[in-house]
Amino acid sequence: MSEIYLDNCATTQPYPEVIDKMITVLRENWGNPSSLHQKGLLSKSSLDTARMQVAQAIDVHDDEICFTSGGTESDNLAILGACLANREKGNHIITTAIEHAAVIKPIRELKRRGWKVDYIPVPDGYLNLRVLADAVTEKTALVSVMLVNNEVGSIFPVQEVRQILNNKGSCALLHCDAVQGFGKIPFTAASLGADLISVSSHKIHGPKGAGALYIKRGTKIQAQSFGGGQEKGLRSGTEATQAIVGFGEAVLITFTHREINMLHMYELRRYCLAALNTAFPDVQINSPSDGSPYIVNVSFPMVRSKDLVKYLSEHGIYISSAAACKSNHTRGPSILESLGVSREMANSALRISFSANNTLPEIDELIRWIVEYRRTLSPV
Repeated sequence: MSEIYLDNCATTQPYPEVIDKMITVLRENWGNPSSLHQKGLLSKSSLDTARMQVAQAIDVHDDEICFTSGGTESDNLAILGACLANREKGNHIITTAIEHAAVIKPIRELKRRGWKVDYIPVPDGYLNLRVLADAVTEKTALVSVMLVNNEVGSIFPVQEVRQILNNKGSCALLHCDAVQGFGKIPFTAASLGADLISVSSHKIHGPKGAGALYIKRGTKIQAQSFGGGQEKGLRSGTEATQAIVGFGEAVLITFTHREINMLHMYELRRYCLAALNTAFPDVQINSPSDGSPYIVNVSFPMVRSKDLVKYLSEHGIYISSAAACKSNHTRGPSILESLGVSREMANSALRISFSANNTLPEIDELIRWIVEYRRTLSPV
């Protein structure tokens, strides 16, 4: 049975070149990059190259890149590290109602410690900038706004948030979780205006276990782990050289082909939406029309999404019923409900996410098996 993988927001298949690079490091260049002998210096040189590749991708200085274990650690370091290092600015945080759990949960921890938090509504997937502007006070220390939502693909105007902070004379730091936008939609650190930017390797065909945090020069941030002082003291622990080198290679390949890949994604998305609307007149499209071309989120009335995901998996087709990282909320509304989707339709939601490896015939096959499933479906 051939397989069709359409869950690329959860993770992506590593490029063959990435695997080859990592094997070379594990076999030949396995020294500790903190060691001063030749093996260590070779390993450090590999790290320096990967750091340069990530830095160039968002047009920043190499020393502004801190390697981490992935997007979650980058978000935690940015939020906890920045807030705790800048307490004199205030104890107020602003974020959106539909951030990833890796943002919501460290903010929730700070709230438990006494910080004040405002969650800005995102009706129909569009950030309410007026409410955000009204929420900014002299006590605001951090604003955290994602670039691309991981469930429906909404693209947030991070640069307009920066302009709001500038217009209000705010000294708040701006953090952007760009995990789902990095390598997929064009941006630089300057174009976003963010002081802190989180990115991840395994969303762009690199290995799991590697990520990075951009920290603008002059930004105060407090380490959240302690030890040997690696990554300028911000992320102690011997660097996972093979994963970081793989990350750098994935960045190089992804950014080389980003523009042509985007055109392919737009074609896949248009084709997928048209096919869904033709085959299922009752389908509800949850993704905004101007969202990321990499993500399509839909709901089918009277369908339990988890049952459909399981059925498709049994036929070699892999999609998601929600983010692979569980909902931000252990209580209260889900992300889709926060966007205005009813609970019934949220429970019927499917996320289809593309990569350059996907083709139009794969979309046809997905539709065919959804049709087959609905033909056999009993009312729920």
